[in-house]
Amino acid sequence: MFKLPTTVNWKNQTYEVPDLDQLEAWVIDSVCETPEGDIVEPDHPDSWLSLLGII
Repeated sequence: MFKLPTTVNWKNQTYEVPDLDQLEAWVIDSVCETPEGDIVEPDHPDSWLSLLGII
């Protein structure tokens, strides 16, 4: 079973990982946030889905 980390270090800062409901919403919406809150495509290298290895 895939287990998400609780935090991710990105660009020398630590961010709390979004919950599964939020990650699912981004997949359905075809847009995703970066840890800094920018809106990008889900397969963008800085998207949460990419950083977590989901895409």
